[in-house]
Amino acid sequence: MTSSEKLVFTQTVEALFVRALENRLTPACREHLRRAGLDLDQKLERAYTLEQWKEFLRIAAGHVYGGVPAEAAYYSLGERFMDAYFGTFFGRALLGVVRLAGPRRMLLRSGMGFRAGNNFSVVEIVERGPTSLELRMNDVLADLPTFAAGLLARAVELCGGARVVSIPEEFDGTAATFHIRWSETPAEAALTATDDDSGASRPRA
Repeated sequence: MTSSEKLVFTQTVEALFVRALENRLTPACREHLRRAGLDLDQKLERAYTLEQWKEFLRIAAGHVYGGVPAEAAYYSLGERFMDAYFGTFFGRALLGVVRLAGPRRMLLRSGMGFRAGNNFSVVEIVERGPTSLELRMNDVLADLPTFAAGLLARAVELCGGARVVSIPEEFDGTAATFHIRWSETPAEAALTATDDDSGASRPRA
C-alpha cells in the first residue's frame, strides 16, 4: 500500500462482513473472500485497498444475493452495512446523537462519517428544501451506486425519516450525485419502519 492509495479502514470491513453478514456467509463464500484477501478467520488488516473492498462486495453480492439483480443486491448490502455500523459501540453512541439531530443535519455532516471509514471520500451537498437535498460523492465505494444509495437511505430512516427516496444519477463509474428526499416522522418510528409506498423506488433484494 502507498500513501496515495484509496484505502478502506478495518471498521468498515468489519461492520459489513463480520457483523452484518456473519450468519449469511457460506463456507464457499468465506473461502472465496479468503482467496480475494479477506480471511475472516484471522484478525482483520488495518486497511484494505478500495479495489479489494470492491471485490469483497462483488463476492458478497454473488453469494448472499445469488440470482438477484446486481442493483438490488448492492442496495441491500448498503442497508445492511448501515444497520451493522450503528450496532457497533461507537455507532450506538453516534446514533443517539444523529437521531436527535434529524436526517438533514446528519446528511450535512455525512462527509465526516465517510472519512472515518476510508481515506478518500469527499461529499458535496446542495440543499433543495427542508427534506430534500443533492449529495455528490467523489467515489461511491462500489461497482454500482446503489450500494451508497441503500446506505444513505437507511441512515435517513434511522435518523427519523420516512418514505425515503435515494436516487443515484450522473454515475461516471466512480462519482455520482444522489437525490435524497424524505418525510419527517418521530425518530422512534425509524426502528420499526416497514416498506410502504416508497418501496417502488428501492431496488431491494
